Amino acid sequence: MNDLRVGASVVAGGLVFGTLTVTGGWWALNGGIYGCTAADAALQEPLAAQVRTLGTPQGARADEGSYSGCDDDDRFSYFGRGYTEPARRADVVAHYRAAAARNGWLPAPPEPDGPARHHDPAGERIGLCFTRQIDGATSYLGVSWAFDGEQGYTVEARASRSGGSWCP
Repeated sequence: MNDLRVGASVVAGGLVFGTLTVTGGWWALNGGIYGCTAADAALQEPLAAQVRTLGTPQGARADEGSYSGCDDDDRFSYFGRGYTEPARRADVVAHYRAAAARNGWLPAPPEPDGPARHHDPAGERIGLCFTRQIDGATSYLGVSWAFDGEQGYTVEARASRSGGSWCP
C-alpha cells in the first residue's frame, strides 16, 4: 500500500514538474520577464498602416525603406520612416497636424518629468506628438526633425501591450 502511494506521488510530481516546464518555456518564449511578447510584435503592422495613412506633405519624399521592430528592453513595437524635408517646416507641421486629426490621433500632453519641448533657432517646435488607441493599446505618433546639421524628418509610431511606450 505504501509503494502505491509513493508511486502515485512520484507520478503526480512528475506531471506537475512537466506542466511547469512546458508552461514556463512557453512564457519565456513569448516575452517572459524580458523581451517583446507576440501581442506586442503583432502591433507592428497596424502601426505601419497608420504611418502610411498620414501621407506626406507636398515636396517631401520618403527615404529608401522604413524601419520597424520591437524594443525588447521596453517592450514596444515601432514603425518609422524618414523623409526629405520640403522648403518650409511649417508645411510639415501643418500637414501632420491635419492628417493626425483626420485619422483619430489627439495631441499628447507633455510628460510631467520630460524635457521641455525643443524649438529650432527660428522658434519652431522640433517635434510633434500624438496619441490614440490601436487594437486596444495606447499608441504614440511622433514627428521629429534631424539634429546636428542633418536634413529631413522622421515619422514614427509606437505601441505596447505589455511594457511601456512613449512619444518618439
